[in-house]
Amino acid sequence: MPYSPKTLVLALALIGFSGAVWAEDEGRLPTVEVKAHNEKTGIFQPVKVNATEITRKDAVDLKTALTDIPGVDVLGAQSTRQGNDSITIRGLSGNRVAMSIDGIDMPESNENKETGQYVIFGRGNFVDVSALSHIDVSKNAQGFGLGGSVAMHTLTPNEILRGQPQGGYIDTQYNSEDKSSAVTGAGALQRGAWRGMVLGTYRKGSETDNRGDVGGQGEYRTKSDPSDHNSRYFLTKHEFDLDDRNTLNFAAEYLSRNQWTDSLSQANKQYHDIHGFDENQKIRFSVGHQYHNDGGLIQQGDTQLYWQKTKTSSATQRLYTKGCQQGGPSVNNRCLFDFNNQDEVWGLNTDWASSFDSDVVQQLWHYGAKVAYHDLTSDWAGYYAKSKPTANSKSLRGSVFVDGDVSIGRWLISPGLSMNYYRINPNNQGYEPGTDHQIAQLKKQSDFALTPRLGIAYRLTPLLEPYFQYSRGFNAPSSQQLAFSWNTGNYSIWGNPNLKAETANNFELGLRGQNDVFAYGISGFDNHYKNFIDYADVSNSVTLPGTWTPNQLFILQSQNFSKAHIYGGEAYARWKFAPDWKVSGSLAYARGSLRQDGVDHPLNSVSPMKVKLGLAYEQERWGSHVDLTYVAAKKDKDIYSASSFYNPSRSYALVDMGGYWKPAKHLSLRLGVNNVFNQKYWNWSDIAYLTPNVHDNAHGTTGASDGNTVSMTRNNADFYSAPGRTFNLGLRYTF
Repeated sequence: MPYSPKTLVLALALIGFSGAVWAEDEGRLPTVEVKAHNEKTGIFQPVKVNATEITRKDAVDLKTALTDIPGVDVLGAQSTRQGNDSITIRGLSGNRVAMSIDGIDMPESNENKETGQYVIFGRGNFVDVSALSHIDVSKNAQGFGLGGSVAMHTLTPNEILRGQPQGGYIDTQYNSEDKSSAVTGAGALQRGAWRGMVLGTYRKGSETDNRGDVGGQGEYRTKSDPSDHNSRYFLTKHEFDLDDRNTLNFAAEYLSRNQWTDSLSQANKQYHDIHGFDENQKIRFSVGHQYHNDGGLIQQGDTQLYWQKTKTSSATQRLYTKGCQQGGPSVNNRCLFDFNNQDEVWGLNTDWASSFDSDVVQQLWHYGAKVAYHDLTSDWAGYYAKSKPTANSKSLRGSVFVDGDVSIGRWLISPGLSMNYYRINPNNQGYEPGTDHQIAQLKKQSDFALTPRLGIAYRLTPLLEPYFQYSRGFNAPSSQQLAFSWNTGNYSIWGNPNLKAETANNFELGLRGQNDVFAYGISGFDNHYKNFIDYADVSNSVTLPGTWTPNQLFILQSQNFSKAHIYGGEAYARWKFAPDWKVSGSLAYARGSLRQDGVDHPLNSVSPMKVKLGLAYEQERWGSHVDLTYVAAKKDKDIYSASSFYNPSRSYALVDMGGYWKPAKHLSLRLGVNNVFNQKYWNWSDIAYLTPNVHDNAHGTTGASDGNTVSMTRNNADFYSAPGRTFNLGLRYTF
């Protein structure tokens, strides 16, 4: 008998509730210390992934590090050169999800996936997970984070020292998914009031495997395109205690990632022998001050001044049968496409905490401010653009915030308010769209918004805590959405200087609880968005000059849509039913729609339902786990323009296994096997960008592509499939 997703959500909710009652009655079970994933005591709790979990997964990127969080997916943009493009939280992705490392915002993600064979700047390529101490994932809307946030934090000297005057480790990895290997070395010292650390990682690998078996060139190729990549990462941090309350710190970070690709699948009668080279670079320096005091008005303070530069260079060469077009850059009929994108930012963050306790009321307040000044530049040489695709711009973003957690008896109230301001000023240096039409105008833009939030919870028992939360979100248009021009000859894509900022009203109702042996959470969310930015075809109202090709099939432009709506439910449970043993489960289900002129259409970025079950045995010397993941098919009725898109999605179940062993005090071994039964499947978040765009003024579809990426058909669908059976191996020696 088939079960609907709503039935499954209700079933898991009942299981979680009955398990909570059972665990409450069985409080005399062996007590085992449980490190809760949600350590914040307030209502708006981020999900935390710590370094131990990242290491035991043998994570090589964000995609493998964040696999266990319900409602969260990392986009791989299958078949492009993007890498880890961005993160999806409850159906929203890209620049709608705020991403930061050590409080410093990451650069923009590529808004136009159809440029994915020429213009590359996936945000995940600027992260090396070997340096991460923990990742905090918030699913609540906020200022400059319409879909939530992912805050990554790098290791500190104390985390490597572990209470000793000196320490370190050497870690090695191998993953058969892309035949990649990595070696990391880290060391830390403490001498008096000074502590310091250095960490370095080198990685290399090849193309990500799939289930295709047809080679050759052209659109019928199903094997992955050959690719090689390597990266070098370096991090150093230093801390100096001025006294028992004040600490100065300094950090420097460097990353360089190179990738070489032979795009055999892109070959056709007009051109072949396509080679691509992509390089990502990141440099950052920061200085800061930390304040810590057990008493007084202020207990904690953290201030950071930073400078960061991220740069992406992408070069593509194609051999044309009839030679390159006149005036285009070429070498021996090999046409060149060169793109460079750079974001240089100066910023200041300050965050303070104060607590006030009485016999009746306990209060904890966080307050602070953030300001960042971005200088975004790009350059382009080649075809598919009359000028550089994105105009250079300078932008300023600032926020002032206050958040509180107030406990009154069994009640917990969490109010918050953020004031957000942005200003962006694009300029026409090198930006020559070739038309005076208003679609190509450049305009300054600024806006201000208040984003309140409120959470209320009532603790009946430690295992029964119903809660409600509301959060307001705000997101400024990206530089690409405001000032962009791209022309392939048969269609063009444009920004919109008149865009309004997107806003969100998020509501969540749930039940959660935990004790020493059991933890669970059940929630339903209802998120409403206004001025949602997406693409629409404006060819009926825009006429471009002949230099843009007079008979273009369509002209896409970023536009504000009246409304979007995403709703769904999530659940998780973890039970330590015996010493060293635990079982876990999670579920995520969501539906989404986009409204224009009173008509709702599916929102293609929303992932289908996912259920995950796990069994683990963990002790100091050794441990193992087995996980079962079930993902429902993305049905055609949930895809806009499904009639013109071949949908390979189908329900699938995966089994993953892994374990670790410490044969000696300082030596540990990790081993994992993913997709044990070698299932063929398609990860929707990796192929959603292939859904076709629309051709009228009324409708749009997020992550769409009508461009240079080969269309997916029944004949080549295996090219976009996920990896089959893979294994990973890791070895660490600590000293």
